[in-house]
Amino acid sequence: MRTTESYIKVSNEARAKLARLFKVEEKTVYLALTGRRDSDKARKIRYAAVKEYGGVPMVHCPACETLHETTEDGREVMRQEWKNGAVLVWYKGTPEVIVRHKGREVLHESCGSMPRFTEIQLYAESL
Repeated sequence: MRTTESYIKVSNEARAKLARLFKVEEKTVYLALTGRRDSDKARKIRYAAVKEYGGVPMVHCPACETLHETTEDGREVMRQEWKNGAVLVWYKGTPEVIVRHKGREVLHESCGSMPRFTEIQLYAESL
């Protein structure tokens, strides 16, 4: 199961050209660009889409309210709140991320990458 909704954005014209270039149906190009197929040909389609046809890698992130604030002790934080009561707090300048749900801390970790941060956001959204 994929944890993020990622895809490569290209024009409809580029999709048609990719289908002709790789001698496949446009549906196969769609499946490759959305990551639903991960064969050698799908990887080549994604590579060509970005390098030759102006494709842009995209990621859908969960919608939430995001605030940037300074705590009483002077630390700068980014705070994200979801309708389900989850709150994600990232202490700027550090990899420290905390998720609370209905007042209880459910995750506290050192997050070293954006893909992992996106996974944490998806986790918070799913609580």
